[in-house]
Amino acid sequence: MPRLPMISGKDYIKFLEKYGCTIVSIRGSHYKMYNPETNKTAPIAIHARKDVGKGAFSSTLNQLGINVDDFLKLCNKNY
Repeated sequence: MPRLPMISGKDYIKFLEKYGCTIVSIRGSHYKMYNPETNKTAPIAIHARKDVGKGAFSSTLNQLGINVDDFLKLCNKNY
């Protein structure tokens, strides 16, 4: 598995939106994202001044049906 970047929760949400996912709901610090290509949803916890953990990062991508390599290519284009 490729090395996952350490990014903030807000940046993670932005990248998921660029990938095509949409925010379904927000409740406190938890966002629910929807991927229309795979018809899947996944919760993401966004905490102030903290990066998304590697386990949560890969788990969310897996739940949304997004290939990690494809997502990293999108991240590399934008950094």
